Amino acid sequence: MITWADTDTAERLQRQYRQAAAARIARRLRALWLVRTGHSLRQTGALVDVDECTVGVWLRWYRGRGLAAVTGHRLAGKGQPCRLSADQQAALRRHLESGAVYTAQDAVAWVAEQWQGTYRLAGMYRLLHRLHARPKVPRPHNPKSTPAAQAAWQKGARRCPHRRRDSGGAGRALGG
Repeated sequence: MITWADTDTAERLQRQYRQAAAARIARRLRALWLVRTGHSLRQTGALVDVDECTVGVWLRWYRGRGLAAVTGHRLAGKGQPCRLSADQQAALRRHLESGAVYTAQDAVAWVAEQWQGTYRLAGMYRLLHRLHARPKVPRPHNPKSTPAAQAAWQKGARRCPHRRRDSGGAGRALGG
């Protein structure tokens, strides 16, 4: 059983969900409106394309702190605080701008050397993203290639060894 606030009428909830700028907020408000108009949790979940348990979570938020909790709740929290202080982040940013760091792995090693901080590669990528830094990423390579084949290609070796050039300069298959 839900005790609805006097101001949260079905008409007001409908108006709010239709005017909501964010899709996630509109979905939550529409679910509240559907429950307010008599739909079950299962029907509401099917209509807003979420599980009925999710609708139940939104209703618990509403019961706890009202409509403000439903519209203001974020999907994730603030997360872990950064392992580096603001001064350390500024020093890392300056080091990145100096050009001494080319990859995120280099940044992980530099942070470990400077401040004995341990970062995994994924965590460093997130930190570099927050610092608006773009490290170089390794280019993919064919595991079947050999250094000799790469050197031959760089020297301008033919792409198709089974083809030869005729006097007109156009390639033609052998034996044809």
